[in-house]
Amino acid sequence: MLRSLRSKRQRTEQNNRPQNEERPCISGYKSNLAEEVEVRMKSQLFPGGERITRTGKKSSDESINFDESQKIDWDLLEMENSKNPDITGTPTGFTNKDQKTKYRSPIISTPIRPQSRISTGSAAAGASPSDAVVRQLNSTSVLSQSLFDDSLSFSFPGTPLHIRQKNLYDTGLPSPYLAKVDDRQRLGVPEEVFRLLEKIRGIKELYTWQEETVSKCLGGGNHIVVCPTSGGKTLVGELLLLNAVLTRFTDALLVLPYVALVEEKVKELAEFAEHFSFGLERYAASRGRLPPRKRRKKRIIYVATIEKANALFNSLHEEGRTGEVGVVVVDELHMLGDGHRGAILETSLTKFLSLEPGPRIIGMTATLSNHDEISRFLGCSMGHSGGVRPVTLDEYVKIGPTVYSAEKNGTLKPVRQIFSSQPSKVGSLSNSLVDADGVGALVQEKHQIGQAVLVFCPTKVSCEKTALMLARHLSSEVPLNVKNKREELISRIKSEAGVVDSVLQEALPQGVSYHHSGLTGDERVLVEEAFCEGTITVLCCTTTLAAGINLPAARVIIRSVKTGRADLTRTRYLQMVGRAGRTGLTNSGDSFLLGYESDRKTVKKLVFGEIEKVTSCLDAKTLSMSLLHLIGSGMIKNSGDMTMYMNRTLLSIQKPDDHLTVADNTLRSLREGNLVEKKEGQIVPTAFGRAVYKSSLDPDLAHGVAKSLLDANRHLVLKGDLHLIFLCIPPDPLVNIQIDWLKFFEQFSRFDEITKLTFHAIGLTEAFLARRAFSQTSSDQEQVYKRFFLAGALHAIISGQPVPRVATSFGIPRGTLQTALGSAISHASKVTHFTKELPEYWALSSVFDVLVQKLFFAGTPELSQILELPGIRHARAKQLHRSGYQTLQKISAADPHILSSEIDHLTVKQAQKIISSAKILLKEKADALTDEALQLLNIGQV
Repeated sequence: MLRSLRSKRQRTEQNNRPQNEERPCISGYKSNLAEEVEVRMKSQLFPGGERITRTGKKSSDESINFDESQKIDWDLLEMENSKNPDITGTPTGFTNKDQKTKYRSPIISTPIRPQSRISTGSAAAGASPSDAVVRQLNSTSVLSQSLFDDSLSFSFPGTPLHIRQKNLYDTGLPSPYLAKVDDRQRLGVPEEVFRLLEKIRGIKELYTWQEETVSKCLGGGNHIVVCPTSGGKTLVGELLLLNAVLTRFTDALLVLPYVALVEEKVKELAEFAEHFSFGLERYAASRGRLPPRKRRKKRIIYVATIEKANALFNSLHEEGRTGEVGVVVVDELHMLGDGHRGAILETSLTKFLSLEPGPRIIGMTATLSNHDEISRFLGCSMGHSGGVRPVTLDEYVKIGPTVYSAEKNGTLKPVRQIFSSQPSKVGSLSNSLVDADGVGALVQEKHQIGQAVLVFCPTKVSCEKTALMLARHLSSEVPLNVKNKREELISRIKSEAGVVDSVLQEALPQGVSYHHSGLTGDERVLVEEAFCEGTITVLCCTTTLAAGINLPAARVIIRSVKTGRADLTRTRYLQMVGRAGRTGLTNSGDSFLLGYESDRKTVKKLVFGEIEKVTSCLDAKTLSMSLLHLIGSGMIKNSGDMTMYMNRTLLSIQKPDDHLTVADNTLRSLREGNLVEKKEGQIVPTAFGRAVYKSSLDPDLAHGVAKSLLDANRHLVLKGDLHLIFLCIPPDPLVNIQIDWLKFFEQFSRFDEITKLTFHAIGLTEAFLARRAFSQTSSDQEQVYKRFFLAGALHAIISGQPVPRVATSFGIPRGTLQTALGSAISHASKVTHFTKELPEYWALSSVFDVLVQKLFFAGTPELSQILELPGIRHARAKQLHRSGYQTLQKISAADPHILSSEIDHLTVKQAQKIISSAKILLKEKADALTDEALQLLNIGQV
């Protein structure tokens, strides 16, 4: 009643107001809501009950000066609102949830410059009343404390206060009603952010190009940021993410290509999340709740892999919550051309581009040639280039014994010669470890002065051989403390893995190691940490490390123009040499590309050639999952919707004559596969199709999964987990599994009763094993036997046996076995969601839920809390557990210096990241319980 009387009085005052009366506003507009906020908080905002009126005076008649540019054209506002009665605050403005009152959005007549700052202190001459209100809101945080606890609440979507005529999100400043952390702002974020950057990372100032790029991105629209590797584009993306959650009060999404990068980035952002009290959630592998929990007062930064980002969008769209995401930052945008994953990324971006209004999209990459096509796809007017690297890079080429300098004019200038050499140490494999291309001399130059070197090799086998060869060639005086650290590293690997392979045993004392997928996750983490702290100075790795975690070096050596059997690309070459020299670590870096005389043409193409064009990877196979998701989420309901969607894709730009034909053929195959159907003139998913869509299963695999589950319903063996594990093994890891069939046949006689029962329940026979063991003839039936063989290995792991021991027993490389475990966890999660959607499989859903946890914790349930922390693997979790840090509470209460001293090879900086992550997780759990309690009590609005 009070509210309605007040609104009536305000309308009367407005009609009686003189035409020449000055009318101040808050950032251009003072709505009824602003006056209501003042009434409700006047005792806190203005002592003595004073209140600013629309005349620009306090109730005590004390005049307040204000800037003429802050006035609004009220006549224009009323005229425009009368033309557009549907411009409302729902869902993009303010809503009174009791009366469902809609508040009109304003017309901004005077845009505010993006670099403007709101001054602090009391109102002075030349300051508008709005400044005082905003200052009070910021300093007291009254808004965030009170508005959410009453009937009037805010709903901030991806574009706050969306206005058709002009978008306030594009003015470069936040809405005046957003509770900010600090009045003092620079580049759209509180000054406190820069103080933390200096404290945590040692970054004292930004490069000019970084400031210019952030300012342009804050100005509105989508953008592409192109910057050389190590140029500093990551910081640009982080500032835009922080701007979204701290200033614009919207959620933000960061998309990264690999799980390891997600884990690393979550750790890096943890201290910012703890300091500014925003949420930080990772979506990678089996991690990430779908849909995400809805927060009452907190904004979230989602850090996700490409696949998980797509699933996250689907879940948000289904709940009508896509508007919560205000900015999407995509690192390594060139991944659009990376096969199946590129197709998923293109699909996700097209979905975001289809939203109206949609989030701002920022794509970042070091390698992009066809800017025009990608800009058209994202709707960008232009891209921003970061110019040159802050750390100089000298590129060299070695062909035969001659070393050439890569000149800027595109020529190779000979500078010196390096010849091959024999190993300085004799070993059992010395005859096969001759330094044929002189890489030992190039490594020795940096190794002897303690600088790090990365040696990229074409295969995993060549990584190990190169590491062993270099260990026998290198010679240098090793300080005692470094020697002790290397011995400790060997001991740690042995204690965690059970055994140290012969290559690492010989190479690590010389500061050399290899790094590829053949290592377990724990071993890779130990090697990476040792390389970063200088215990290891030479790392021989495969090309996948080039786009992986940040392991910078003073020198990069590329031993071949091949990667596996494929040719090295210019894009991958740039990523590899970009690892040479990083800001804060070295003043310069250099790279050497090694080849033979026959490789001269290829070498010149890699060093001086054009970057490969990023092309769409959408085809009939990759598009099937995309279309099914779009139909399942309701974004495509008919052929017209499909045409509109396809016309927004990168494929439509690059193949304008083919993209609709590909879509029609894909839709036909979905109908034939009983995944979609037509009902009442609309395309909808079938019950089976909906289960496939909700579970993110590949449509090509879905029928096989359904058949396996149907068979299991009849003959499921629930004694032990072996049969369930068998059902959760996807086809992918089986490609790398080589079985010793004779050994498999011999093991059959030692199977226990439950294993034999499962073997026969699946439909396998001893006769086939006998035939395969004594014959080289392969058969199509081998795949199901491989699945059972791998299921046996994974069953041993979750029973508590160490991965290296299981790998030895089953004859599977330990890294391959752990990768297969990760694939099984991911597939088991999908199967769990699949069974929940179909009533005929209801009995299986709960057991698969438990199995996912068993697989993830790999037989160590006591480490479950510790393994929730980002980037923490079993080796580190066991260390923490043994040192008395068994729970998140104990970790969060730890002192970083004490924690560092109690845990081997853990720096204070790393300890602080672990503690911050633990605090964030605890806070998330507490918030979840609070929100659940409020929902049960029907208090507040979630």
